[in-house]
Amino acid sequence: MKSLLKTTIGILAITVSSSLFAGQAEFCAGFEEGYKSIKGDMVIVPICPIAPITPIGSTDFREGIKAGIRAASR
Repeated sequence: MKSLLKTTIGILAITVSSSLFAGQAEFCAGFEEGYKSIKGDMVIVPICPIAPITPIGSTDFREGIKAGIRAASR
């Protein structure tokens, strides 16, 4: 019984962490796209920040684009 509980908790932890990393990857792709849209394609893109909580009605990629544009405009 204890091993079943440990297995269930382990699977749940892997599922949650993989969904968080997927959101971060989409955010970073959007960040790079937004940064390059302002500075051009031949620029070195800075390190991607940590993805914020995505508002309802938006996506991680869209939020990344907005963050990249803000970073390039500074």
